Parts: sequence; structure tokens; C-alpha cells
Amino acid sequence: MLADLFRVLGAVVVVGVLPGYAWAAVLWPAVDRAERAAYGIGLSLALVPAVALVPARVFGLGVTVPVAAGSALLVLVAGLVARRVFGAAPAGPVPLTRPPGPLGAPVLVPVTVVAALVLWEALYGVPGGPLSVALVLLAVPAGIVYALTRGAEGSPEAESPAGDGGILRPLLLSGVLGLVLARGYVGPVLHDWPFVRGVDHYSHTIMANLMASEGEIEPYLIYPPGFHTFTAAVSRLSALDPLEVFPVLGPALLLLPAIALYAVARRLWGWECGVAAALLGGLLAGGPYEYLNDSMYPNLVAAQFLLVLAVGALAALCAPSARTGLVLAGLGSAVVLYHQVTSLYLALVLALVVLCVVPCLVARERRRGAGLLVSLALLGALSAVYAWDTYGLPGGLSEGSGDTGAAVEMAIGTQEPPDLGALIGTGVSTPVSWLGALGVLLLLADRAGRGGRERLPPALAEAGLLLWLLVLAAGSRTALSGFPERFGRDLGIPLALLAAFALVAVLRSLGARRTGAVFLAALAVVATGAGLGVRGLESLREAGGPSTQLVMTEEIAEAGRWLRENNTGGNIMVSPHLNQVPSRAMLALGGYSALQSFEPWQVENPRDLPPTGPGPALDVIWVMQNPDGERTRRTLRDQDIRYVVLYKSFPGRETVEFWRLFEDRPDLYETTFENGEVLIVRPREP
Repeated sequence: MLADLFRVLGAVVVVGVLPGYAWAAVLWPAVDRAERAAYGIGLSLALVPAVALVPARVFGLGVTVPVAAGSALLVLVAGLVARRVFGAAPAGPVPLTRPPGPLGAPVLVPVTVVAALVLWEALYGVPGGPLSVALVLLAVPAGIVYALTRGAEGSPEAESPAGDGGILRPLLLSGVLGLVLARGYVGPVLHDWPFVRGVDHYSHTIMANLMASEGEIEPYLIYPPGFHTFTAAVSRLSALDPLEVFPVLGPALLLLPAIALYAVARRLWGWECGVAAALLGGLLAGGPYEYLNDSMYPNLVAAQFLLVLAVGALAALCAPSARTGLVLAGLGSAVVLYHQVTSLYLALVLALVVLCVVPCLVARERRRGAGLLVSLALLGALSAVYAWDTYGLPGGLSEGSGDTGAAVEMAIGTQEPPDLGALIGTGVSTPVSWLGALGVLLLLADRAGRGGRERLPPALAEAGLLLWLLVLAAGSRTALSGFPERFGRDLGIPLALLAAFALVAVLRSLGARRTGAVFLAALAVVATGAGLGVRGLESLREAGGPSTQLVMTEEIAEAGRWLRENNTGGNIMVSPHLNQVPSRAMLALGGYSALQSFEPWQVENPRDLPPTGPGPALDVIWVMQNPDGERTRRTLRDQDIRYVVLYKSFPGRETVEFWRLFEDRPDLYETTFENGEVLIVRPREP
């Protein structure tokens, strides 16, 4: 394990850290190394795969070792040259907007009550029920009291921006990131190794292998190539198969949301909010770990890292800079290169920004407004290039049953929104939910209370954050979004930012002058901290336990190794299950990319069919149900089927005993491999 760890992390540094770090020094006015590292990683993920795609696609090379190393080197050298020519980015204003101030005694009373109830729920209740919803709604009285009592003791007007924190800031941030790493690695190390929890990493393995060998993901799926190009480069440079890369790389991806939240909150409100946001988003938000547990890595990278940094760059444009505009364009367009659903988030957020923010900025601050419009235009142009390449625009939106337009149409309305209690109690977590709601109310009341005294650009910087939150909240509550569960998982990220704002306001209340206010502040801090601590320990305990999403056994892996050793080309056919994961697992283990198998109801109500359409899936169903016959023989011949893989059992899935139909026909199928869970047969020559 340690050998694989060093090889993978070394390749990740070469491909995903160093190239963009050089560009971050040129383009982003970072105030500390953590913020620069966040934007450096983001720019690496944006630039290196985009550069690697050119030779991989144009020359049909795939992501070879020279392509992977050359792309990383080209981006790195270009960044170093740019720094030499243009110099480092000039320092920008930090924080961009007014940091949170202390809360007065009247506000601390309802805050303490709610914090105590959150602690009680964490200790004795069941998160995810009506109580979780009620606790979030109880943030409203605190917000109303705050709005009515602004200007009294504890008013933010008296609060001055914090310094850089000295040695305390890196110590606290290092501790938070260490806890995030523990949350990611403890469970896989104790229970999974050499496998990894999650089911989608088999699909990502197949797509990474296709990018490495052919430079194309189709016809396996219509999917943006960014993450799989990056994974293919890491695989090539580490000399490990993606199946060996993901157990090492997957848990480390949990660091990305935490460090992105730190960078954005630090830029907006100061370092204390940055550390608090990293803690809340990295340890207490449910979405990042749910993505890891399901191995939905591109979702995590796009929605909870690249998009977060893009929102941060959008906020930073309140201080006009061509360099910051380039960062926004590069990171925002990279979202389109990595994931479809996050591209929908981006489009909705930017549409609201254009409607609500740009007119105000152009009317009051023409220079800044023009800079924002130019950056958004560049972002749109780059996004169109990436979308054109992935989806074959414009024809891909209107032609063919397996195209993007059909896929979008199939998704809309097919997934019901999660229960509100479950979303708040588990998908986001109750502490983040109620602190996030409180943060929204404090922010709105504070900015509204200053009225005309607030300069426009800082107010608009926070407006982008609120619009992002609005998009995700609305999408999580309607089936019309097509992916309400994804919207719900990602809702915790902007909520963590706003929860950090509220948490720091509570902590700063300890500096009140009156004894009664100090006593109330101490109660609020103790109750809030205890609730966060209990929920944090619970999240670490849950992450460190066995996962129901570990769907691999040694016997299935043994069958996969046999297939890989005997893979001489052609295709395999795998028996269908309740979902397509078992077939994709065996394809990945054996080194194949077709054919995928689906159950009949999945073909009739398609949501995840490949671009080939329903025909091949129906062929698989026919062969499984009819081992003999002219259509079966023709299908096996036309699809070049070398082996038929039949599950006798599969962990966590009901298994239809198709294998008995094939075992009973030794005249038609030769048994080539069998153990307690898998039977592999070879069609005999007619």
C-alpha cells in the first residue's frame, strides 16, 4: 500500500499540483500558501487535461506517458515563463467584504437555545426527522433579533478585520486537513484494501483506460473527458492501473472541498472564516463523503472544488484585474470539462449573475462591469469548445436516441427530491444546516442595515455566493432539475461557507464588554462547539466503519484477474443485475469496455444508457434468457463475444440464476472458469 501511495501521490504532484501552482503565482493574488495551493491545484486540473487532449485526440495517441509528462511540463514551463515576463500577481484586498462581527446579548439567547437543541439531537435524537427541519427554522428568530438590535453592543461596525493569525492559522488549518484525511482513509484502510468502497470507480476505470489507449470515452458513455484524462495521466506516470490508483487517490480527494472552502472564505471574510469553512465542509458536510462512498469522483472535483474556486474568482472580480478574470474563465470552463450536472449549476448561477449582478455593476462601476463581462464571455467561449468536443454540438442536442439531448430529456422528472428532513439531517448535517441558515440571515441583515454605506462591489461579491446557494437549494427541491439528489449533496458546500460566517460571529461574541453578554457568549460557544464536536466525531466513526458500497469480493476479483490474463480482444457479455454496476465491474477488472448489461425495466425507462442506445442492452438480455437459438448465435458472432460471465452471487445485490441455463448446455458453452460466485463460459464454435 505504501509503495502505491508514494507512486500515485508523486504522479499527482507532477500532473495536478506543480503546473498550476506556477500559474497561480502569476494570476492569483494569494495571501498565503494554502490559498495559492488551492488555486494552483484548480488551474492544474483545468490546464493539464485540456493540453493533453490535443495530441490524444488530434493524433489518436491516447494519453501515453510522453503525452502525460509533456502536457504537465508544457503547462509548468509556460507558467514559469509567464511569471518571469509578467511578474507575480499583485496583492489584492483581503478580506474582500466586511468580516463577521460579534453578536449582541439579545441574539445570543436564541442562538444558545438552538445550539443546545442541536447538541441534544446529536447525543440522543435521530438526525433526519422533523426536529432537524425545526432546528433550521429556529435560526429565523435569531436573525430577526439581530436585524432589530443592530447598532447596539456587539454591532459589526465596531469590529476590525482580523490579521493573518500568525502561527495559529497554519496550525489550525493543518489540524483540520488532517481530520479530513482521516475521514477519507481510515475506512478504506481498515476494511477495503486492496479494493475501495464505491461502485462508480469501475466506470471511471473503464473511461480512464479508454482515454489512455484511444483518447475517447465514447461509445462507453457520453461524458466530459477532464477527470479521466487526468486519471489516465496519473495512471501512466505511476505505472499503475486506474483500479490501483483509485484506492489511493479517491480518499485524498476529500481535501479538495476543504481547501477550496478555506480559500474562498479567507478571501471573503478573513482567515478565521477560512479555517471554519474548511472544518464545516470537510468534516461535517455530508456531500463530500457521500461522493467518496459512491466513488463519484468527477462530481466531487467539479461541484465541490472547481465550481467553489470559480465562485471565489467571481467574487474577487469586485477588484478589477485581468488576471483574476482569466482565473474565472479557466476554472469556470473547466467545470464543463469535468461534469455535466455541475455544468448545469454553473449555467444557472451565471445566468442569475448576468441578470442580477452585471446590470448593477455596469451602472455603478462601469470598469468593473466591463471586466466581468469580458471574463464571462471568455468563460462561455471556452465552455462552448469543451461542450462541442464532448457532446458534438449542435447536432448532439437534437439527433439520435443516444445523444445528449435525449439523455437530458430522460433525466428530467425521473428522480424525486429527497425528504427535507433527510437532506438537512444527513445530506448536509444539522449543525451545518442551521449555522448556514443563521449565516444567511446575519449576512443579509448586516448588509441591509448598512444600506448606502456599503460599497457596491463587496456587496455583489457576496451576492454571487447567495445566488449559488439559491440555485442548489431550488434544484434540490424539484424533480425538474433532473438530479435533485446531486443538488442536495452539493448544497452543503455554500452552506458551509455561510455557516463559517455565523460560527465566527458566535466566537467573536466572547469579546463583549458586559459580564452578562460574556456569559451568554460562553454558553453559546460551548453549546455550538459541543454540537459540532459530537457530530464531527460521529462522522469520523461512520467513515471509519465498513461500507455497504464495497461491492467487491476476492472471488469476484479472482474471476476478473482470470479475464484480464485471458483477454485476447473481442468483448465479453455479463449477466444483468438490479443495476449495471456488476457488469461494469467485470468489464473494468477484465480490461474491456463493452458490452454493458441492463435489466429490462432500465432499458424501457432509460437514464444511464450508453450512446449506442438500447440495441446492445436488449441483445444481452435476449442471450441471457435464451442461451440457444439463431438470434443468440448471430449476436455472439456479431458482437465478437469471447466469454460470457455469469454471477452466481453478488454482494448486496439479488442475483438471477442465468448461470444455470448456461451450465446446463455444455454442448454450446465450455466452462473456462468457476468459483463460488462467478461462472465464465466460452461459446463453442458451431
